[in-house]
Amino acid sequence: MNPSAPLSDANQRWHHFLDNGYQQFLESLTALELADARQQWQQFKQSLSAHIAFEQEHIEPLAQDWEDNIHKLVQSDHLILDRLMPRLDKALSAIAQSTQPRSELVRSLDSFIKMRNVLVHHDLREMEQLYPVLDQQLDKSQASKLAQAMDEQLARHTDQL
Repeated sequence: MNPSAPLSDANQRWHHFLDNGYQQFLESLTALELADARQQWQQFKQSLSAHIAFEQEHIEPLAQDWEDNIHKLVQSDHLILDRLMPRLDKALSAIAQSTQPRSELVRSLDSFIKMRNVLVHHDLREMEQLYPVLDQQLDKSQASKLAQAMDEQLARHTDQL
């Protein structure tokens, strides 16, 4: 943990949690362990939505007046992720209802890969352009309080799962 980058560190912990959740979901899905995949998908969606809500409430307002486009890019990523979730809900249902689930999975792979790609690019944007700047711009106390709130939200969220 870097004491001079508490927000970056807290965000990275969230993203690590989300990445692991999506990885577990994909492993169950591709093994056609559909009951496990559905449960892991629901948990992942709840986790992603909770993290996005935290950022929209606490982080985005801090970057909204920046002259570069990082604020708009992060908002756009959140919108894309929100729009992808129902598409993946439908794909998962189609796989579960299909008489040929493996074939249906193969037809749906692009959507699941798109989600992975958006998550990867979103993580890079935040870790390279958003959070390091916030860690530098905010006073140490404010950055630490926000990081603590983010960590507390992650802890509450994981306790609920």
